[in-house]
Amino acid sequence: MDTILPVRRAAFIVLLTLLLQGCEAPRYSQGSFDSSDPASRLYAIRRAGESKDRSSIKPLVEQLKSDDPAVRVFAIKALEQITGERLGYNPYSDVIERNEAVLVWEEAVKQKRFAGVDPASP
Repeated sequence: MDTILPVRRAAFIVLLTLLLQGCEAPRYSQGSFDSSDPASRLYAIRRAGESKDRSSIKPLVEQLKSDDPAVRVFAIKALEQITGERLGYNPYSDVIERNEAVLVWEEAVKQKRFAGVDPASP
């Protein structure tokens, strides 16, 4: 029950963002992690998770630092889809707890912890 409200809040933020942009969401091909357009960033994050794009792990970890809760929710979901891990990251924790978990993610990336790991394997 605790996680339903934050997920709904993030979904509402995404929907509101799309509506405020004239109901025309950017195409997947236009999305990028460093876009100033929040919807484009969210599409890039979602695409990376759905395609299990391992080359996106490092930029996704950077997205965990975002001030935008929707970006953080989508980023951790994408990382979980790619790696099968959350490493203690909660997008709704306070900034100190989030930063501590980001350090864990950054160390895992530095140590190449997820190189060649298939999250679908048992």
